[in-house]
Amino acid sequence: MTDPSTSPRPGAEASRPSAMPGPDAEASRLPAMPGPDAGLSRLLLVVTGSLAARNLPFALTLLRESRPGLSIRVVVTRSAERFVTRAALAPEVDEVMADEWPDDAAQARHVEWAEWAQAVVVYPMTLHFMGRLALGLADTPALLAAQCTSALVVLAPALPPGGVESAAYQSHWSALRERPNVVLVPPRPGISTATGRPDSWLSTLAQAIETVDAHWAAHRARRDAPAEDGTGHLLMEVAAEAGGFVWRRRPGRLSHSGFAPVDPALNARLAGLLDGADVRLAPGEPDGAFRAYRVAGAESAARILLRDGPTEQLARLMRGLGRALREVHTVAPGDVTGPPRALRRLAEWLAGDSRSAPAAAAGAVLADRLGAKSWDLLRDWCAEQIADPGVVLSHGAPGLGSLAVHPAGLDSEEMPAPGSPDADPGGSAVGELLIGEDLCAAPWYHDLAWIAGELVELRWLNDGDPRQWQRLLDALFEGYGRDLGKDANRLVALRIVLHLHDISAYVGLDASLLATYAGFLDFLVNLDGGSPHARNS
Repeated sequence: MTDPSTSPRPGAEASRPSAMPGPDAEASRLPAMPGPDAGLSRLLLVVTGSLAARNLPFALTLLRESRPGLSIRVVVTRSAERFVTRAALAPEVDEVMADEWPDDAAQARHVEWAEWAQAVVVYPMTLHFMGRLALGLADTPALLAAQCTSALVVLAPALPPGGVESAAYQSHWSALRERPNVVLVPPRPGISTATGRPDSWLSTLAQAIETVDAHWAAHRARRDAPAEDGTGHLLMEVAAEAGGFVWRRRPGRLSHSGFAPVDPALNARLAGLLDGADVRLAPGEPDGAFRAYRVAGAESAARILLRDGPTEQLARLMRGLGRALREVHTVAPGDVTGPPRALRRLAEWLAGDSRSAPAAAAGAVLADRLGAKSWDLLRDWCAEQIADPGVVLSHGAPGLGSLAVHPAGLDSEEMPAPGSPDADPGGSAVGELLIGEDLCAAPWYHDLAWIAGELVELRWLNDGDPRQWQRLLDALFEGYGRDLGKDANRLVALRIVLHLHDISAYVGLDASLLATYAGFLDFLVNLDGGSPHARNS
C-alpha cells in the first residue's frame, strides 16, 4: 500500500479558462440506456477542478433519467469544490464523497472504490490531474484508485487555451493511452471564458458515457478472456478453415522479445521430419502481425490434460512428443543462435533486473521465502544452462499449450499405429507441435525439461493417481530415448520458477500463489544433484 503524501493545496488543479457547453448540448447527446447484456451497473465519477464541473448537477439529472438502473458514486476533488458543491451533486447519485484520506486509517477508501467500480470516468479532467495520473502519482484516494483498478477508466480532459498543443498534454496523452484499461475522450473546441475565443478544449459528460459504452464490451471480453487465448506474453486465436484449423499467434503487448524469424528452408525440413508419426511438426508462416499454423485440431494438449487428466491416450501423445523433440535435435542449428528467449527473461529476473514491475515484486517475495542460498542456486543453474556449449537446434518452448491435438486422435486407444496396413497413408497423427517462434540453439535437455517441468507442476497441483502422471513422464522420456538424469530437479525447478515469472509479468501478481509455490520450489531446489554439464558427456 502506498503511503499518501500531502494533498495539493485547494485550487492547484483548477483550470479556469474552459469551454462551457450548454445544457441543451448535454440533453441532445446523452446516449440511450444500454441493453440488458451491457452489464455495466456501477459507475465511479471523479470530478476535478475545471469550471466545466459547474454543469454537472444538470448533466447528472439527465444521466439518472436515461439510466435509472445505474449506480453512480461521485468523488469530488478539493479544487472541484470551487465550482460545484457536493450538496448540488447529491440528489441524482447514490453517494458523493470528498477526495480526501479518511481520519480512520483502517478505512482503505481507495481499495473500496477501485474494487466497486466497473467503470471510472474522470470528468472534467484537468491537465494537473492528468499529469499526476500519467506520472504514476497516487497522493489522493481517487488517484490511487485509478492507478490500481482493473475497471475501465475513461478520461475526459478539460483544457485551457494552448492546452492541446502543449508538450505536457501530448506526453501525458501518449503515456495514458498505452494502459490497457484506459481510454481517452478527445476534447472538442469551445469558447474560453477567459479569452472569449474558441480556443479551450473539453467534452461533455454525455460524450464520456458514450465512450464507456463504446469500449465496455471489448474491455469485458479482454478481462474475461481465458488465459490460453491471451496474456501479456502471447496472444492467440484459433479459427476453422477448410480441412482443419489455423492457429494465429503473436507476441503480447508485454512480451520480453519478438518471435524468431521464419526460415523457409528450415521450415520445409522440419515439416518433413515426422511424416506418419504420432506427433508431427507444424512450422509457422508469417501472416501479418501473426504467425499462422495450419493443423488438424483446435484444442491443445494442455486443455485436454486439465479437463480429462492423465489418460493412456495422452501417454501416447507424450511418447510422440518426445520423439518429435529428438528429431528436431538431430538438425544442425546452422544460423540459428541462442540462448532461448525464455532463459533470457528468466536470467534477468533472477538477477533482480526484471522489465516487469509485477514480476520484480514477485521475485522479491519469492527470494525472501526461498532464502538467499536457494535463490542464488537458481540464478547459477540458469547461468550454467545459458553458458553450456553443447547445443542443438531447440524448439525453445515446447509447451503443452503449443501441441494441437487431432480431433479424432485421442478418441480411441485402437487408432492404427503409424506404418500399419490400416493407417492413413498420409499419416494419422495424434498431434501437431507448433514450432518456429522460439526456435534457438540450446542444450538438448532444455526442451525435454520444459515438458517435464509442466507435467511435474500439473501433477503437484492436481488430484489423481500419481502413477498415471508418472506414466506421462515415462512416455515422454521413452519417446525421446533418455531422461534428464540426476539433475532433473534443477531443470524442473527452473521451468516452474519461469512459469511463476510469466504469470506475474503477463497475467497478474498473486501473492497467495507465490506462497503456495514457495515450499514446493524449496523442496526441488535443495535436492542433491550434480553439474548440468555432465548431461552432455
